[in-house]
Amino acid sequence: MIKRSVLVRLFRFLLYGVLIAGALLALFGLFAKQEYLIERQIAIAAPPELVYDQVRYFRNFRVWSPWAGLQADIRLEGEDGLPGAAYHWSGEGETGSGTMVLKAVAPQRLDFEVSTTRPYRSTSPTWFVVAADSHLTRVTWGFRMQISYPWNGLAMFTDVNTYVGKDFARGLENLKRHCEVMMPRLYAGYEVREEERDEQRYAGLRLNVPLEQGEAFVREQLEKLTLLVRQRRLVPNGPMVALFWTIDSLAGQTDLAVAVPVATGQRTPPQLQVFALDGGQYCWVESRGQPDLNTAQKALALYLEEKGRIGLPPVVVEYQRYWPTERDTAEWALRIGLRAVAPPPDSTEVDGGKADDNGEQ
Repeated sequence: MIKRSVLVRLFRFLLYGVLIAGALLALFGLFAKQEYLIERQIAIAAPPELVYDQVRYFRNFRVWSPWAGLQADIRLEGEDGLPGAAYHWSGEGETGSGTMVLKAVAPQRLDFEVSTTRPYRSTSPTWFVVAADSHLTRVTWGFRMQISYPWNGLAMFTDVNTYVGKDFARGLENLKRHCEVMMPRLYAGYEVREEERDEQRYAGLRLNVPLEQGEAFVREQLEKLTLLVRQRRLVPNGPMVALFWTIDSLAGQTDLAVAVPVATGQRTPPQLQVFALDGGQYCWVESRGQPDLNTAQKALALYLEEKGRIGLPPVVVEYQRYWPTERDTAEWALRIGLRAVAPPPDSTEVDGGKADDNGEQ
């Protein structure tokens, strides 16, 4: 049996230890910071509007939050996405309980306030800055952490930025994966879409033109066709087009036509040729501003290769907004497409399952 004097000495030792620890904590708290700025950034291959909405709405925050896996009761309050909306959580242990409130909404910035009641009480501002950066969206998640006296003394022995910042970095990685999965697959920077088209008649002029004169030829013919449309000698059945059957860089020639889609049976001026494109499944990319035909064709080729199909000429360039009706090049809008078909049966070699490098389409 432990003597009473031993228990008294043990109690005094523990008491003095607690008092000394408390005194040291209070002393350290006098010199320790009470506020820590924590920021993490990430670049996401998705439009800023999409990323912004994943951050703005609490219903989306639950998907990518670094704390989404913790066991907690979640309750939303207010109109989600507007100032005053609140996200309440309550759980056991380190999960604790608290509230995050959306305080302000700006075009590139969202401000929140985070208040915790367990395991400790604190109120800290947090914010997101969402800005376009080239073809990416850069997201900054900031947090101004408040640690009240005397508990700030304990922070002197912890790398707060690293300890808290790892959760922010993990959350941004989750956000990146979530947003990029929502994006369509890109080929050479383009989204490729498919549509079924009927046979279409065209009226226009088809020639073999030197490559260096191709752009001038297209503009000249577009002006002539626009004039014929204004004179009502042509009734367009859709946007004007350029049709490229071949682009021979070695010979420096291109076989192309500039034409207007017309209805069957429509009379056309005698100086124009009439020809038709077969119907079928077409693959398209959309181009804004100055057209880059080479990159668009590469995108279509990559897409068709992945799908195990081939593209049949001509390459169709539809001028949704273009010269001469739209002279601002930044406002130009084009669609570039190819008819997609299954490859012929003899397009691959049976031997070894490999294609014959010397074969022709």
